[in-house]
Amino acid sequence: MYKLPKEKEIRKAIYKSLRKYGGFSSLSEFRKEILTELKKLNKEYTISMKRAKLLAVHSGFVKFDVKKKCSNKIVKKCPVCGDKMQEIKNLDLLGNEIIIGYKCKSCKYKGRINEVPARYKFYFI
Repeated sequence: MYKLPKEKEIRKAIYKSLRKYGGFSSLSEFRKEILTELKKLNKEYTISMKRAKLLAVHSGFVKFDVKKKCSNKIVKKCPVCGDKMQEIKNLDLLGNEIIIGYKCKSCKYKGRINEVPARYKFYFI
């Protein structure tokens, strides 16, 4: 059986992990180290990659970089935190408005049209 840790416990595990290693070059490595810290509290604790990423992004002491790749997916929600994306517009040579990208107000993620995250990097602010 497994148990889900409280948000406060996860934040402490994130802090300890980043303090110990300084940063992580992938989400899977980051989650693995958070899980190691959580297992010290309770052997049955587990955490998903999505929850680890969301709590790290909204923690206030973690900075993240995103390496992007081209994709045919249409972005409506922020791929990092799940909030609504705002359009970035520009004018073309004829004076028409065109959408060149998207940005998220809550986590400050920016991406061009048809770009999705491929790799995350996490470290202290």
